[in-house]
Amino acid sequence: MKYENIVSGTFRKRPNRFIAHVVIDGTEEICHVKNTGRCRELLVPGCTVYCAVSDNPKRKTKFDLVAVEKKTENRSLLINMDSQAPNAAVKEWLAAGQSPFGKPDLIKPECRYGNSRFDFYLEINDFNTPVEDKSYHNVHRTVSSNPAIRKIFLEVKGVTLEENGIVLFPDAPTERGVKHVRELIECHKEGYETCILFVVQMNKASYFTPNRKTHPQFADILNEAQNSGVQLMACTCCISPDEIAVDQPLDIRLKD
Repeated sequence: MKYENIVSGTFRKRPNRFIAHVVIDGTEEICHVKNTGRCRELLVPGCTVYCAVSDNPKRKTKFDLVAVEKKTENRSLLINMDSQAPNAAVKEWLAAGQSPFGKPDLIKPECRYGNSRFDFYLEINDFNTPVEDKSYHNVHRTVSSNPAIRKIFLEVKGVTLEENGIVLFPDAPTERGVKHVRELIECHKEGYETCILFVVQMNKASYFTPNRKTHPQFADILNEAQNSGVQLMACTCCISPDEIAVDQPLDIRLKD
């Protein structure tokens, strides 16, 4: 997905989770932060950020903060921190037939199942179409009432937390995330294909692992999900200040 108009600025402070103060072209602006997570390791005073410019005159803020340059002693890493961007990028990826599932005949965003609403429900009419990309491990296929139709629930989790090349999720406790994983396990028992896709919102990483230190229950339910047949996938993205696109599969390590 691409942003229409991006400008760079210098981050100053974040008085609450919804807004940030950013200096743009010499003027301190109040920007909407498109990520309600903590992001403390990203939004450091003085860092370079990128903001999308809105052309809606009715908005309270003209800018949306969508990306940040994370600097360490040895490198600079551009991270997209827009929490809506992973779903938009995944939708484009699915529609183009670039995912290991093949090209879906139906893509239904925000599909309800039980007490949860999953990011995507997919249907693919040719059950026997081979999976061309083996890099995402083995994509599970379960037989439905109509074996010619693959029925898939897909949950997307955006990942912005990085430590020495390792990317982790979540960056804060997420009971909602645990609930979603439990519901996917139930979906799989009923014969659906189920998948959790961790979209790493940066160009490269060494591997993905659940953030057991921050939320051990999420790490535990993720292990249970994999053992129950829920497919786990992770991928990096092509990132620029004005674009994010799903790119390469990334290794997952559950026991670290």
